[in-house]
Amino acid sequence: MMDRRRVLSFLAAAGGLAWLRPSVLLAASADELAGEGQAELTGGNVAKALILLHEAQSKDPRNDRVQALLGRAYFQQGDARTALTHFTLAVRLNPEDTLSRLLADTISQFPMPAVKGGSGRETSSSRTRPSKLAQDAKAEREALAKGAGKSSRQGPWRVLVDAGHGGLDAGAAVGGLREADLALDLALRMARALAPARNEVVIHLTRTADVSLPGWARAGLAGFYGADLLVSLHAARVSDPAAMGVVAYGYGREPSDALAALVARVENAAYGPGASWKSRGGEGLFLSAANDAVGQARFERGRELARALIRAIPAASPLPPRAAGSAPLELLEEADAPGIFLETGFLSNADAAAALGSPDKRQALAQALADALLAALRGVEMPPAAGRG
Repeated sequence: MMDRRRVLSFLAAAGGLAWLRPSVLLAASADELAGEGQAELTGGNVAKALILLHEAQSKDPRNDRVQALLGRAYFQQGDARTALTHFTLAVRLNPEDTLSRLLADTISQFPMPAVKGGSGRETSSSRTRPSKLAQDAKAEREALAKGAGKSSRQGPWRVLVDAGHGGLDAGAAVGGLREADLALDLALRMARALAPARNEVVIHLTRTADVSLPGWARAGLAGFYGADLLVSLHAARVSDPAAMGVVAYGYGREPSDALAALVARVENAAYGPGASWKSRGGEGLFLSAANDAVGQARFERGRELARALIRAIPAASPLPPRAAGSAPLELLEEADAPGIFLETGFLSNADAAAALGSPDKRQALAQALADALLAALRGVEMPPAAGRG
C-alpha cells in the first residue's frame, strides 16, 4: 500500500504537466500557481515551487496563501529569516491565519544570524518564569541552539519531538511541577542527547519555550517539517495512582487497556477545539481521502515504533518501561506522520513525581529515552529518501 508521501507525490507529478508548458505561468491565476507550488513543495521540489510561488506573488502580492507557502518553501530550503518574513506578511494580510502565526512564533524562538543595519533586537514570544525548572529549560535551550546551525540535515530520519501542553495549558500540576515544563525540559534534553547522531536522525521541536500551541497546529507541524515520526512527551495525572513508569502509545481506534482509555480521555481534553490545519485551501477532501487510504499503515508504524522504544529502555532508567499499547489520541490521528504518544511518568504517582522533579533523574531519563528512540529507529526500515526538501 502506498504511504501518504507517495500519494501526494503522485498529485505533484500530475501538476508537473504545467511545468512542461511555461506558457501556463502567464495564463494561470495566483491561486492556481499557488496550488502548483504547493504540489511541488509536497513532492520535495523546492526550487520549482519557489519559481511558481514568486510568479504567483507578482500576480497578487496581497495573497496571504501565497505568502504562507513562500514561508514554507524558504523554511524547507533552510532560510529561516526569509521564511519568517513571509509568514509574518501572511498574518498581516490574514489575521485569522493561525498556523502562519504559530510558525512565525516557532521560528522566532531560535536565534538567527544578524543582518547588517538591523536593530539587533531579539524577538521572543516566551514569557519569563521564575521557577528553577524554567531556568533549567532555558539553559538547555541555549545549549541546543549553539549547535542548531551546524546540523547537516543528512540523517535519514526526521523526528519531530513535541513537548506537550505549554503556555496557558499547564497540563497536570503537582506541587511546584507543571507537566508543560517537564515535557519541555525532557524534549530539549532529548534533542541534545541525540545531536551527536545527526547523520542518523534530525530532530525538530514543536516548541522551545513556554508558549501555547493548540493540538491541530502540532499535528500540522508534523507535515510542515516532513517528519517521519512524531514523538509527543507528556506526564499526565490519571485517576489510577498506581500508574507508574514510561508508557508509549500508538494510535488505535480502541484503547488497548484501561490505562490507555484514561490517558486518551485526559489528553484529548487538552487537545483543544479548532478547525484542522488540513481544511485550508480546499484540500480537506483530498487529504481526508488520502488519510483513509494510507492511515492504517501510518498507525501501524507508530505502534511498531512504540513497542520497539519501550523494549529498548533499560530497566535501570529512573522511571522504568511499563508497557506499549494503543489509544484513540487525536494528535496521533491527525498528524501527517507515524506517531508515538509517550507518557514519561505519571504525576498522579508520588514516586514518579519525585523522580521527574529531580534534574539529575530527568537528565538520566532523557538520555535513556534518546538511546531507546535511536535503537528503535535502527531496528526498522529507513524511510524513503524521495520527497525530501
